[in-house]
Amino acid sequence: MTLRKRTKREERSYAQLLVDLQELEVWARNDRLKRDHIPEDWHRMATQAPVKPHKTRLTAAFDTDVVRWYRGLGRGYQARMNTVLRAYMLAVISKEIEGIGDRDWKGDPI
Repeated sequence: MTLRKRTKREERSYAQLLVDLQELEVWARNDRLKRDHIPEDWHRMATQAPVKPHKTRLTAAFDTDVVRWYRGLGRGYQARMNTVLRAYMLAVISKEIEGIGDRDWKGDPI
């Protein structure tokens, strides 16, 4: 192959290729991090979300993409949303993750 100067179109395509490859690398790195840090139980939650008999009716607004994704999981999507919220609540209560009230006004741990 002879070395020649790229045309403007080829140069734009090459630049876009580099951008796309970088985005793919970031996506792959983030995907690996997620897989390494998500507990195994989370993968079974979609099929094993228990339905609690005592519920409180609440009107809430969620982001459209979040609702669309959960609805796409099929029947029981509200129970799965509840399970995710419960897991977050329990993680904060058990101090596995930091909650809003865990630091004072200076940012020091309470």
